Formats: sequence, C-alpha cells, structure tokens
Amino acid sequence: MLYGYVRVSTVEQSEERQVRSMLAEGVEPGNVYVDKASGKDMDRPGWAALMGAVAPGDVVVLDSLDRLGRSYDDVTVEWRRLTREVGVQLRVLDLPFFDSEGFAAMGDVGRCVEDMLLSLLAYVAETERKKMLRRQAEGIAVAKERGAYRGRSKAEFDVDVIAEANALLAGGGTRADVARLLGVHRNTVSNMIRDGRLVA
Repeated sequence: MLYGYVRVSTVEQSEERQVRSMLAEGVEPGNVYVDKASGKDMDRPGWAALMGAVAPGDVVVLDSLDRLGRSYDDVTVEWRRLTREVGVQLRVLDLPFFDSEGFAAMGDVGRCVEDMLLSLLAYVAETERKKMLRRQAEGIAVAKERGAYRGRSKAEFDVDVIAEANALLAGGGTRADVARLLGVHRNTVSNMIRDGRLVA
C-alpha cells in the first residue's frame, strides 16, 4: 500500500502543495496523512494515525526529509525503525536518490550508504535550523539595541515556521514567497526583516 505524509508547522500554513505532490505520486487521497504541527518531536496525531495504518511492505512518501522531523535523533531513529524493524519503505520526493527500497535492494552496501547519507542529511537539516535560529536571535538583539524591535504583538509564529521562512530567503526566495508561506502581507515580511525576526 502507498501512503503519503504531509506536515506544515502551523494551522495558518497550507498543506495543498505537498498533498498535490502525494497525489501525483499515485497516493490515494484517503491514504494521505496530514499534520499541522512543529517538527520538534514525533508526537503528532497525523503521524500516529499513519503509524497505526502501515504494515510491512507498505511505502510512505515524504515531500522532504525535514517533513519527518527537525531533530537529528528523531529523523535517524524513526527512519531506521520503520525501514528495518517495521519493514516499511520510505521515499523522499526532493531527494530522488534517497529511497529506502533502492538501498535495501543493494544489500549490505546499500545499508551502509543509506546510513551515511541519512546521518549526513539529518545533521545538515538540524544544523541549518540551529544556525537560522541563532541568526534570528542575533538580529532581534541588534534590533532591540537600536530600539527597533517591537515584539510580536499580532502574529505569533512557531520557530519551525520562522526557520522555513529564513531558509526560503537564504535560498533566493522573494518577500512575496515568504509572505505566502507565513500567510501575511509582504509589508509584514519587511517589518519582520527590519526588526530581526527574519534574516534577509
């Protein structure tokens, strides 16, 4: 059976793009599980429901590895638990080469390559998130020194959402792109960059 797992960090974010990717991969609509929750741990209702549905031989499709989680330990432990203990295969759409079924077909060499790549990718994801959060904190500190930081009186954003927004900006995304991600006006994005909540 083919399943899809979709995660966005807040209820304000839209899961539509990820859901469309799952359907394009051949996942039936009823087999797409969605969480609107932070990736800080694995305690999420959609993920728990998916884990209750999957069986050995099933395949779970992820849009990207960080949809599984943000923590290095959580991602690596959960990946290995599913693929090696439960017998569920995982496929990551934005990393076409990262397919546990393909690694398994390679035997011991495939397992070794899978372990190395999984550790590296999970480490990079967690490290980038920590760097973005540090830059955000430094930006807020500088803004406070200038008296320009007003705090978040209107919209509160989960740290994972801010990290995604900063990653989008760092990757060449426009302020309009970030505004769509956050569900705010472009002027709000400009204000967030100015007061240090986002790092341009």
